[in-house]
Amino acid sequence: MVDLTSDEGSPSQPESRSITRWFLLDGNRFVIAAGIAITFGVASLFLSLTHVALLSNTQPLFYVFSGLIAGNMTLITVVVSINQLLLSRELQSPGELTSQIEETVDFRQEVEEVADTAAPAVPAGFLRLVVESARQETVRLDDAATKSDVLSEDVRDEISDVTDDLTIALDRIEQHIDKSDTGIFDALSTTIESNFAREIYRLERARRTAGSDLPPAIDTAFEDLRNRLREMDITRQYLKSVYLQVELSRLSRYLFYAGVPAIGVAIAVLFSLTGPTGLPFGSQVRLVVFPSAVAIGGLPLALLFSYILRTAMVAEQTAAITPFTTGQK
Repeated sequence: MVDLTSDEGSPSQPESRSITRWFLLDGNRFVIAAGIAITFGVASLFLSLTHVALLSNTQPLFYVFSGLIAGNMTLITVVVSINQLLLSRELQSPGELTSQIEETVDFRQEVEEVADTAAPAVPAGFLRLVVESARQETVRLDDAATKSDVLSEDVRDEISDVTDDLTIALDRIEQHIDKSDTGIFDALSTTIESNFAREIYRLERARRTAGSDLPPAIDTAFEDLRNRLREMDITRQYLKSVYLQVELSRLSRYLFYAGVPAIGVAIAVLFSLTGPTGLPFGSQVRLVVFPSAVAIGGLPLALLFSYILRTAMVAEQTAAITPFTTGQK
């Protein structure tokens, strides 16, 4: 897996990571799919111009466009499978729906009670509220530990280091939220690289090191901060669940939009090759028609690739839940 979170390496890495992140996560899926499809067409044009694959020979063209028809027909089964997956999650009994709604409302009320304000309905606004609450608890713990005369210097330094790291991470997330739109993925993408399992572990280690010397106020601040970080992870996992359902439903629709014209173009090309006079176009026209048909025929596959690439990356980056982390985090 490409490490999107590492801060080590050469000065050229930030730009490289930015391009990688754009390709895997932030980039417009249609732009990426169109780029891949155009690459298919340009590659076929290059092979033709270099006489590696002569367009005057109809037999290879039959194989190519027959394969495109069969492949795009297969995508229909992919669309059906995706819709079955979505339906299996959506078809619930009234009792299950009631339980799900009640649990969501309870969590929302918990966040509102801590923040002492109404939680926004849009994902980005709700996430910002959770981040602000976590940051306030981080500052409170840092202040309490700094002013304590009971804690050892090592414990105070450890708490200070952890809270500094948390403050930087939370500020970065909040900056990303301010720059993003209000959609599901825009909110989710701001937390895609965050996992506070290590910080929770370091805080718990400092807490146990202090032992009975830990003042009740700092112990309470520890617990409150851990709860706020847990709420952040719950929010992220919920946004991921909603995002994946929305993304897969859109993907199934887009595959139909791209697949039907692709099959139609491939069928039209095959019919044109069956004429009694052989190839129906002049050599110059063939250099435009056939590569264009290849690009159109490959568009559904490119679209599937671009969307699955992002959903798989989101699932991988958010696989671990607090207080655990994966080796790639």
